[in-house]
Amino acid sequence: MADCSPFSAPPPGVCLPYHQATATQRALALAYLRDRLGQHFPTLWSSTWSQALAEFQPDLWLTGAAVVLAYQDLTQLAQHLAAAPELPMLDPPVYGLPALQLAQHRLQISELAAWVVPEVAATATCGPRLYALLRHVTRPSPLAEQVVQAWCWNLASAPALLPGIPGGGSVPGTAEVEQLLGRLRPSEKPHAGEAPADAC
Repeated sequence: MADCSPFSAPPPGVCLPYHQATATQRALALAYLRDRLGQHFPTLWSSTWSQALAEFQPDLWLTGAAVVLAYQDLTQLAQHLAAAPELPMLDPPVYGLPALQLAQHRLQISELAAWVVPEVAATATCGPRLYALLRHVTRPSPLAEQVVQAWCWNLASAPALLPGIPGGGSVPGTAEVEQLLGRLRPSEKPHAGEAPADAC
């Protein structure tokens, strides 16, 4: 059963576990799901809708004769249905604003980590956990770069670009960063419970 709290408060009404619902209540839940997400996926097969609901088995929320689903469950079902094999693959793909924000966040973290590598290297101390973290986040992210480059940034209506690092800094994935990481690589074996230095 999904917890609704990360997305919103639970819907009003009585919560009924899916496995306790009657056939009529499950049919009402299916009708609600198709009504809420039908415009998202107008070409989905009828069997896909019912199979997704039976597989996911979300809690049902009852108010009188009405049956609804919690927003979190609805959101997760939307992601599940979006991967249905009968849906066409969009080429070129469409990236929404949330995907863009995640991609920008990933690239900014990588940029900040690469900027800090020379500072860490100057101290000549780096344990296996810190090394593994720096090694991981300074790697280039082709998917994040692909998402950012897919947007047209010269339009007045384009989303805002995240600010760069003041004064610049080392660039993720460059020979300079790799050379510094090589100097930081711990030579000793990690203690019990620590990840190996090259585990990313």
